Amino acid sequence: MAPRNTEWTCVPLSDAINFDRLDSHTYRVNLNENYCIGAVPNGGYVGSCMLAAASAYLCERDQPDALTAHFEYPARTSPGPAVIVIEDVKLGRSLLSTVHLTLWQGGLKPQAPWITPSVSHRVVLAYATYTNLRTFSGISMPTGYESSPAAALPEPLPDFGALKTSAGDNAWEEAKLLPGPASGLLNSLRNWHFYLPRGHPQTPGVLDMWVRAASGERITQAALPYVADSFPINLHAYLAAPELRELLLAPPSRKRGRRDASDGRGGEEEEDRDGEGQVEARQSLWFPTVVMNLEVKTALPEDGVEWLAVRVTSKQIRDGRFDLEVQVRDAEGEMVVLSHQIALIMSMERNTAKRASSTKASL
Repeated sequence: MAPRNTEWTCVPLSDAINFDRLDSHTYRVNLNENYCIGAVPNGGYVGSCMLAAASAYLCERDQPDALTAHFEYPARTSPGPAVIVIEDVKLGRSLLSTVHLTLWQGGLKPQAPWITPSVSHRVVLAYATYTNLRTFSGISMPTGYESSPAAALPEPLPDFGALKTSAGDNAWEEAKLLPGPASGLLNSLRNWHFYLPRGHPQTPGVLDMWVRAASGERITQAALPYVADSFPINLHAYLAAPELRELLLAPPSRKRGRRDASDGRGGEEEEDRDGEGQVEARQSLWFPTVVMNLEVKTALPEDGVEWLAVRVTSKQIRDGRFDLEVQVRDAEGEMVVLSHQIALIMSMERNTAKRASSTKASL
């Protein structure tokens, strides 16, 4: 079953994570289909929706900022309405509070209890610890990591003006989605401008990139889960071993026809490089997130930032599953958020397949 809509229009994240408060612990959101991969909303985007509701709930305690979050994705989400239920785990008087978040879909009601126990499904679960990062205080000291090469921003620093006006400079270029029917399945990727190193990765097995929002809005604290789970289409090629990367980025061969025998080569079949076919082959894959952990290191300015540097590594890709370690820093090199994820490699058909109907709740 194809997604309901493969047309993309730019919807600012601040609008796409809007919610309505239903009661003291319950919020309703509408998962936007322009934040989908295939028929499924991006997991980080869904996380941003959930943390936005939790932030509003804990603002009353002057604890608006997520310090840590752990997300589990037991089932596919769908674009459309969802209900977020917040359960108090431990509410601290000043420093830290921990809550459990559940995102429900299916069988939603317009009044309390807001869900239908025999029909509604728990599709995302999360634990989050909240604080006020702007008033958090205590001992600070530099670590050895901070002076290591791994902690440095990728060089050279980009010409940000050239990236915006010309989609690149001498060292960085924007990753583009090629036109074609398959690209309509990747709406979530269109919400970002990804700028990757020209040529080979600066470090084998590491994807360094700069990102900014396609909407032109500045990136705020609420966007961090979505930032940590957003990657260009050729992510897997950067993470692969150098010798395999060349094969992954090279378009597959196709037979173009027979040469004229008059060229002295006996009328052999020519090989061509099918760039569109290579892109469609990649777009036939889906990388669903199974688990995502976040640790926020610093508070972004209230009005957000335009640019973030993202570094992605993977220790192992095996048997259709892989790990991702994500570091997000600002343009000055300050660490903003760390993330560790477990994801699967599956056919896009699993993403867009019709969902089996069930009268049993997903508990």
